[in-house]
Amino acid sequence: MKGVEKVAERLRVGDYRGSLREALTVEDPLRKLVALLRVLEEFPREEVLYHMLETLDGIGDTPGKALGLSIVGRGLYSLDREIDAENYFERAIQLARRIRSPKLRGEVLGGIARNLARSDRYTDAYLLFCEAVETLNSSRGFSSGVISSLLKLARLIERSADETGSDVALNLYRLARDVYESAHFQLQARYLEEKITLIEDLRKRGRRVIDELIEKGEASRAVGLMRFLEPEERALELLKLAYWLFLHGREGLAKEVLGDALDLMLVGKFTPKDAEIAGIVHSLLRIGRLEEPLILAGLVRDRKLTSELLGEIAVAYARVGDEGRARAIAEGISDESIKNRVLKALQGGEGVEHEQGLPLTGGGEGDRALPEDDRRGKVQGTLGQEEDDSAGEGDAP
Repeated sequence: MKGVEKVAERLRVGDYRGSLREALTVEDPLRKLVALLRVLEEFPREEVLYHMLETLDGIGDTPGKALGLSIVGRGLYSLDREIDAENYFERAIQLARRIRSPKLRGEVLGGIARNLARSDRYTDAYLLFCEAVETLNSSRGFSSGVISSLLKLARLIERSADETGSDVALNLYRLARDVYESAHFQLQARYLEEKITLIEDLRKRGRRVIDELIEKGEASRAVGLMRFLEPEERALELLKLAYWLFLHGREGLAKEVLGDALDLMLVGKFTPKDAEIAGIVHSLLRIGRLEEPLILAGLVRDRKLTSELLGEIAVAYARVGDEGRARAIAEGISDESIKNRVLKALQGGEGVEHEQGLPLTGGGEGDRALPEDDRRGKVQGTLGQEEDDSAGEGDAP
């Protein structure tokens, strides 16, 4: 296992000291800086920054130095030392512009731009990406080496666009598309053109575009668009996607998506409208889900609606034979009239689902007998952060 991979493995298990030791064993200076950066982002200690600066001092060649400066700049941003970070990025750009070879200069500028994007400075990254593209295009002839550099640059631009929901994403996608077209990689260019069209459609028609994608089973594309929504709308769309995944038997992924939605609401300190949450609760109950509706019902702010939802959930538990759980939920209902009605219904046994105000809920396994979706690629965007390699950080050209 390579040193950088060992660092990632240590970080995954929370062994920060071990990850630092592994990072210090990496021989290549730029890869060592990348490894130390990963440690710093999860273990923000001055000693880690010290080792980064020490490693940077040992880089003598101009391209490596410029890229190294930008990696340290990114590390300083992670420590909220913005003034210092900006200084390092400025030094990196100035040094890169002194490189005589247009091909090498364009590659290094692209690596610095990528690190700007990973520091959430997307506008600055876009401008520098544009400069990198122009620089590579200015190379005499259009050798296979330049084509290769342009394609690598287009991938970095595209990845940067995939990570932001800001207006800059459209500009980045268009730039990457143009680079692919100039290199005659029409398949990649068409793929990005479709992304651009979807984003523009979302701006015009709103959430309906995402709803249509979910209905068609295009989960990955739906998630990719959600980052362009406001947090409250994004949380609601994630809940809808979780329902769709449960419906199609993809329980593990559905729980991940539901967790993402709940985390988003927790961090943003908001919840979607009560009626919208209630709609998701009813949908989940119809396909026999019980645990998730109970969680979501607790997010509803209207006391009476919460009580009604808890009543339906209690009934659903009773229908699957879990009378103890059903009674416990019913006892926790705050609206006394609804509580009494539910408890009376639970005592009634078989006719429980027909009690006034308690609609038929829960469909059992019959409702779930649908063809399983065979699109099993991992959902991107909020479902999982991409696994970076050193090339994404601005590695040595």
